[in-house]
Parts: sequence; structure tokens; C-alpha cells
Amino acid sequence: MNRSVVFALAASVAAWSACAHAQTTEWTLAYLSVKGTIYEEVALAIPERIETATGGRLKITANSSLVKGDRLLESVRDGLVAIALPLPGYYSGTQPMFTVPSLPGISESYDDLKALSASDYGARIRVLYHDTYNATQLMETAFCPQTLFSTKPITTVEEWSGKKLRVNNRGTGLVGAELGAISVSLSAGEVLPALERGVIDGVITDTCWAHGAGFGSVISHASDWRLGSVAPSPVLVNNEAWAALPEDVRALVAAEFGKIEADFEARWRQRTAEMPALWRAAGIAYAEISDAEMARVYADAVQAPVLAVWKADMERAGLDADAVLQVARAAVGATR
Repeated sequence: MNRSVVFALAASVAAWSACAHAQTTEWTLAYLSVKGTIYEEVALAIPERIETATGGRLKITANSSLVKGDRLLESVRDGLVAIALPLPGYYSGTQPMFTVPSLPGISESYDDLKALSASDYGARIRVLYHDTYNATQLMETAFCPQTLFSTKPITTVEEWSGKKLRVNNRGTGLVGAELGAISVSLSAGEVLPALERGVIDGVITDTCWAHGAGFGSVISHASDWRLGSVAPSPVLVNNEAWAALPEDVRALVAAEFGKIEADFEARWRQRTAEMPALWRAAGIAYAEISDAEMARVYADAVQAPVLAVWKADMERAGLDADAVLQVARAAVGATR
């Protein structure tokens, strides 16, 4: 083979390699490490699922240490990462629209959450992500049911009084305050030590995370108060990163995220159904709060002050709380 042919082949190989490399996009995915949760399972499943679906044209690296949990929305907004799994509850103090699923009686099942997402409320949340946080929602999953874990029994309205509880969103904190509890602000990593040392009496959190994090070693009681049990977990992509993908790759990615969402809905239902038995097997007194006891929490005497504070938050943000609440209640009412 003469030298000109060799050089031509080498040039062709180099050009092909450069082209192939140029066709591969690499993204970083930011999430908060919360062991045992559907949220983390989704974060860790995305890279392989998307690389396979796109034939390697989009490669995603999941990173749980790059961004703090309360900065995940900003990280995707500012392009620090291309994709993130934020925790909307962490932002409910400044974004009152995020409080809606955590208002008692709204998002108490996965079907409720799906109905909210399909309603005008869900559409407005996606616009909020797009316009305020420069992000497009690719899918939504959910945290396992928010459950009250404690070192003392809290199975009646009266037993809330004086208890120091860590909550992860404004809505639950408002309800707790009306029942006489004291909200304590702690990061996820501080919760277990705080329970061990008696700094707090309990925590309202994802039952799957509590199990995976070993809460059974320090708590003795669990109770399934339905106070906005099912919290949303969106997957967001930076708008510029999304637009920069070739159109055919975007279509493949969107389709695969639809499949991931469906697969993890099934996983959520299976996982949450088994949690009460797992807690009881671990020796935890797991209480299912009766409808009669829940009715005491849903009574106007408790709910009116909670809603008044939330409505004031909405008014300060220039939002119509009554209209939003009407849409949310109508959406979840159709599931019951």
C-alpha cells in the first residue's frame, strides 16, 4: 500500500473519530444522596437508561456531592449542571406554589400527585420551572409517603403538643405548629444524630429514606398522618442544554424519560406497599391513623390558620391562592 493511500485512510479514520466524538454529548446530573428512596433510584438509573436509549450519543454522570440539596434548582438554572433532581419542598418557604402538594388532604396518594400534575396547577408549575429556573421538566416521580417517625408515640392530636419535630416543607411545618409542635430546621445529614441525642422527638420524612438510613435504630414509633403524604420529585434539564441536543436525540431522550416515569411509578407503588410490614418487622410500633383522628386535623379550627398563612405567602407573590386551591382540590377530588 503506497504512502498516499495510508495517509488517506488515516485521515478518514481521524475524521470519523472526531465526528463520533462531536456527536456525543456529556451531561452532569446533580442530586441529593438519600439512601433507600425512589428519588435516588431514579437518579442512579437515568445515566444507563439514557445512554442505552441514545446509543451513547448522550452520556450522563450522576453526582451527589457537587451541589447542596437546597441549591439544586439554582444549579440547573445557572447551567452549573445540565440536569438535576431538585427537592421542591426545600423551596416552599420562598415559592408558595410548591407548598400545595404538602397542604393536608391534597396529595395523599400517587394518583393524587398524577392528577395535580395533569391539572392547570401542574402546567403552572412547569411554566414556573421553565421561566424562573430556566429548566424543562422531563419527568416526575415521587418520594415515598411522608411518615412521622418518633421516639415517643404521636398517634393522637394531643400527642403533637410540645414535640420537637424536623419537617422538610412549609406546609407540614404550619400544620405542626397549629397542633402545638415545634419545628426544628435540620439538614438531612443532621436528622439521625439529632434523634440519637434527643435534640428532636421526631421527624416527618420519606418512609423509604428513614428505613434506608437506619432510623429504626433510634426511633420506636411511626405513624402515617396524611398531611400531604406524597411529595413530587421532578427531573429538570437546563433549557439551553436541552435545546442544544440534536432533534432526534431529544426525541429519544424524551421517550425514554416517559418510560422511566412509568417504570418508577410501578416501583413506587410496590415499594410503598411493603413499608409498613418492614417497619413492624423491625420492631417499630407502626400506627395507621384513623379517619376519625385525621378529621380532627382536617377541621377548620386547624386548617383555617394554616391556609391563612399560605394565602398570605401567595398574596405576597402576587398569586391567587383561592383559584389555585380550587384547581388542586378539583383535580384530586376526581381520584377519590
